[in-house]
Amino acid sequence: MSLVRVLYILPALNFCGGMENYAMNYYRKIDKTRIQIDFITHTNLEMSFKNEIENLGGKVYQFPVFSIKNFNYIQKKIDEFFFTHKNTYSIIHCHMANAAYFYFKIAKKYGINIRILHSHQPSAADKITHKIRNYPLLYLGNKLATHRVACTELAGKFLFKNKPFIIIKNAIDAKKFNFNYNIRVELRKKLNLENKFVIGHIGRFCAQKNQKFLLEIFKEVLKKNKNAYLILIGDGEDKQKIKECIKNLNLMNKVKIIPPCENVNDYYQAFDTFVFPSLYEGLGIVLIEAQCAGLMVYTGNENIPKDVKVTSNLKFISLKESANIWADDILNNTNYIRKNHYEEIKKSGYDIDNEVKILENYYLSLINKS
Repeated sequence: MSLVRVLYILPALNFCGGMENYAMNYYRKIDKTRIQIDFITHTNLEMSFKNEIENLGGKVYQFPVFSIKNFNYIQKKIDEFFFTHKNTYSIIHCHMANAAYFYFKIAKKYGINIRILHSHQPSAADKITHKIRNYPLLYLGNKLATHRVACTELAGKFLFKNKPFIIIKNAIDAKKFNFNYNIRVELRKKLNLENKFVIGHIGRFCAQKNQKFLLEIFKEVLKKNKNAYLILIGDGEDKQKIKECIKNLNLMNKVKIIPPCENVNDYYQAFDTFVFPSLYEGLGIVLIEAQCAGLMVYTGNENIPKDVKVTSNLKFISLKESANIWADDILNNTNYIRKNHYEEIKKSGYDIDNEVKILENYYLSLINKS
């Protein structure tokens, strides 16, 4: 069989994006003698993974950010792309559900008969105006898809309703996230966090991730433990709002914002606990990573799939509970024994070394059938 070229559609390519990390985890491990992946992104942000992708033989194309005003322009760009790359791609795999309609309509026109729609979220958007825009686009994209994939049942049933889909898990390179005491000591010393109680959070700064509530939780933690410190790793449209919130809560000396970075796995080692009060997630890949690193992990009980609990270290707390209740739970579980959870991650199907074979076989089986 000749080399199969797959085209991925993603919103961005930065270190802290869950969708991007999903794609990169599989891309790094996939057998590139049989399958090569190229990427189209719709972003103004720095594309952190661009050099790595190109060094591995892939190509990266940057398109404008989607907006209602530029729909026609973007459709023109997509058409030009497929015209220029006639007969290049056997499969288009769209991870941006609200962009699928535009891509699938034009990909079909140019003879790409395998059009995979991937559901990563159990919600159309976090803003009501975006939901209104997205619902018809999700419907039309779903209609033009030939195959459907989801990270969990929750995400799949949201987007695909009664249409059949398969689950391919948000697997991680588990060995990278195993608890490492030496890295912990070295990084905490570098960050001047020795003898501190460090709460960690990794995620895009946006309404979905609910960082304002996280800051309220941290404020309550500080009332009971003056030695506490919060690290936020990420970037995004609400970054300035979060900075203002930190200032308004008088937390400037207790909260550190770190830009998306390549060695994010090292920061899990430096944390003492991981708090992620997201409003909704298709899975929440950072929750798997944090458990792998042996951390106590706290997340919302609403719209987070229960599949994400793969160790006894993860606890669900309702977002309807007060910040004080969250703080008490966090502080009541500080004396746990930190250990590796690699075997549990592997057994649960979240280790990339095993799961990448499922994706490879899926692509190749679709090619054989076509």
